[in-house]
Amino acid sequence: MVNVDAMARGVQEYTDPETGERFDLPYRAYFPTGYDAKGEKRYPMLFFLHGHGECGTDNEQQIRVLHKENRLINLIIERDDCIIVAPQCPCNIKYEWVPLAHAWSTGSRELTEKPTAGLSAAMALLDRFLESEAVDRKRLYAAGISMGGYGMWELITRRPELFAAAVPVCGAGIPSLASRLTDIAIWAFHGAADPTVPVSGSRDMAAAIAAAGGTKMRYTEYPAVDHNCWIPAYREEGLVDWLFAQSKP
Repeated sequence: MVNVDAMARGVQEYTDPETGERFDLPYRAYFPTGYDAKGEKRYPMLFFLHGHGECGTDNEQQIRVLHKENRLINLIIERDDCIIVAPQCPCNIKYEWVPLAHAWSTGSRELTEKPTAGLSAAMALLDRFLESEAVDRKRLYAAGISMGGYGMWELITRRPELFAAAVPVCGAGIPSLASRLTDIAIWAFHGAADPTVPVSGSRDMAAAIAAAGGTKMRYTEYPAVDHNCWIPAYREEGLVDWLFAQSKP
């Protein structure tokens, strides 16, 4: 049985370079059996952004989904060949992954000049792992659900050169910048009956990436599923195998 509670705990200290404000971003991390940060072996890494229901500072809920299992994280732990990093943003508008002030029905949007303090801290955490851990830089993956789906789309839009693949679930992105994403393998999921984040958020990104010449995006839409489409998405046959088959040139 997978024991996500055994995942290592850490804190990313972050100071806003403009305001000088400091805050802590808790995170959980999984390292495969026999992992050696200074060894020659390199490991793929999944960077996971949770939804609004998992905000907080307990460093617990971001490895679950609404207090239940996060099947994607569990399946990857079972593989025991991948680093997993899952930060947790505080329950405060300015620290959440995206600047939507809880207006989750926004859908497709434009990119703000700067990311939120929360996403900035998450990107600093990502950079620290890339610099200090045994990460295979050709196999960096991103995933997120709901608010974390919004955040994941923004993350790969701001840092497209880093990622080989991404799995956004019930989120929305920035269609006007879709051309930045054509080299990333993306498998997006959304429920057509989602009352929280409009399904147009995923449809728009699929259409925009295709229009920009991208051929690496897959989009799965569940006709009768509402916001909790992570349940069928994370049970999608072949998802994990597809993810780990992706690599940058």
